[in-house]
Amino acid sequence: MPDGAVRRLAAAARGARAVRQLVANLLYDAGRYRRWSSLARAELSREQLSALVTLNYHRIEKGLALPAPRPGFGADAVRTLITLLDQQLRRFGADDAARSGIATLAEYQAFNRGHGIAHAEVDAALARFATLGAAPPADEPCGGTRAVERAAVLATLPTDPEAFFGSRHSVRHFSGEPVGLDLVERAVRMAQRTPSVCNRQPWKAYAFTDPEQRRRLLSFQNGNRGFGDGAAQLLVVTADLQHFTSVGERYQGWIDGGLFAMSLVHALHALGLGACMLNWSVTRETDAAMRAAAGIPDSELVIMMVAVGHLPERLRVAFSARKPLSDVLVVR
Repeated sequence: MPDGAVRRLAAAARGARAVRQLVANLLYDAGRYRRWSSLARAELSREQLSALVTLNYHRIEKGLALPAPRPGFGADAVRTLITLLDQQLRRFGADDAARSGIATLAEYQAFNRGHGIAHAEVDAALARFATLGAAPPADEPCGGTRAVERAAVLATLPTDPEAFFGSRHSVRHFSGEPVGLDLVERAVRMAQRTPSVCNRQPWKAYAFTDPEQRRRLLSFQNGNRGFGDGAAQLLVVTADLQHFTSVGERYQGWIDGGLFAMSLVHALHALGLGACMLNWSVTRETDAAMRAAAGIPDSELVIMMVAVGHLPERLRVAFSARKPLSDVLVVR
């Protein structure tokens, strides 16, 4: 057989294998989304129910935050929220999402009363929730809206934002000094301000402090060779599929989890720490093996790993020239 024909047959065989692997991995992702999202679920888990409560009270929050809310808006969202809160309180009791939902309903009711509109259904629901001990503390606002002053926002901005963003690099050289868990907690707390779909906040950050466990988990990721063992902390960012509700949200975990990961890395940078994002572009076999080794539930997508450490006095970083602005910003 001619060499050209052999090469074409070999290329066709490689292509067929790649397609089979792609389909198998797509089915792996789709199967997990079907298992863990609230798509077509007969009975919702606590996490799924809490996410739906958050989705619906945030619909009301957004309406209240408009420049000129329409009195009586959001009747469908209000009814759905009350139904979900009744179910959640009956089955699982009050959690932060339920308390935020109740606080949002109370603000909604106060707004409408100010416009001469009474909602007996909301009044009855708030009274019912109060008897269950689910009313949020008056001194700890947890839902609804709050007033923000422009001057207060501007007062918090960095004096040189370009310099802050320009000084962040993917760091592959660490000092070896331990990174206290308090710094990780501060960074995660800052990253929690990341926006997410309907404020559902599906992310988690796992911190692995044991050196042997870090080495074990890093062995599943090929991009950390030559520096991963020098990291003082290893974080694994995940997104819980139980927070998503429809076919249209099948990729939302990757989006929200990726946004959180970037916020987390900028928060670490703001605290003077070095970090390197370690991609998790792996096959289903590697994903399942690392998840088992790390004790990460099947319901969570692994978004990426992040190696963290203190900066040495001097280090080298990849220059990584950026594309011209004209290639990125498209003005129509």
